[in-house]
Amino acid sequence: MKKRVMTALLVWGVTLAMPLWAGPVADATKAALMEARDNLVGLLAESDKAAQEKRVEAIKQASAKVDEQVAKNGAALQGFADVWQPFKVTRDGDIVPKIMAGKIEEAKALATTVQAERFKKMLDILAGMPQ
Repeated sequence: MKKRVMTALLVWGVTLAMPLWAGPVADATKAALMEARDNLVGLLAESDKAAQEKRVEAIKQASAKVDEQVAKNGAALQGFADVWQPFKVTRDGDIVPKIMAGKIEEAKALATTVQAERFKKMLDILAGMPQ
């Protein structure tokens, strides 16, 4: 219970600390990106396999929304896409499998290093988009 409360507070705090967003493309992309992130953070706190599988599916659905924004707005989101692709590969190929295998600390180590840098860069790109 304490872990879930701390996770919720962390997600809430990071969300409030985000800069204001510019324009509908950035807003829609950011919303989907945050949905995927929130479900990944939630996945870290889940121990029930069925609940984990629901989180993984929610991550995939939110990621599809990000991919859709990138496809529809290729030129505007090119810099974002250049970071999004390796971010997604690391998340889906390394972090999620480690979580599902119970290797939470290894997953957190990846999430708090290169992935955190990529996530910040994506948010910075979205924040810098013109309205």
